[in-house]
Amino acid sequence: MSFEGEIRLVPFDRTYLERSWEWLRDPEIKTMTMAGEFTREDQERFFEDLPSRQDYKIWGVESADGQPIGAGGLKHIQGSDGEFWCYIGERPYWGRGIGGRILEACEVEAQKLGIDRLTMVALEDNERSIRAYEKMGFQFVSRHEEDGTVTLAKSL
Repeated sequence: MSFEGEIRLVPFDRTYLERSWEWLRDPEIKTMTMAGEFTREDQERFFEDLPSRQDYKIWGVESADGQPIGAGGLKHIQGSDGEFWCYIGERPYWGRGIGGRILEACEVEAQKLGIDRLTMVALEDNERSIRAYEKMGFQFVSRHEEDGTVTLAKSL
């Protein structure tokens, strides 16, 4: 596997749909993403509905050599606010700062959509991610004891 340090956001097509099915079956990724339970039929309905949604934007994430490695996007888009999310499905790419690169690419897309404030939700015990996103300008907003998450926000 080669990794040049660059990633690209690409259209979330059926290749990424299938890879996401595999990635989100990994118990650790499922927990980190808080994906919940879903069936292939649920996933297909989600995919078919994407073109009509104004509140949700999703991209595949590929490495410099064109390998699908994850997904990222913006959800809960309302006016000038949106929630950033991402995950890296290919474990060899974990711990290489790619989440920050995905954030930077999604910030560009957010600004094109007129979004000037991003939030993100993380499990409170996911300290590594929280620290990384705080270094990228996110600040603590609130703690949600009922589900063990925290919300962070950043102005663009």
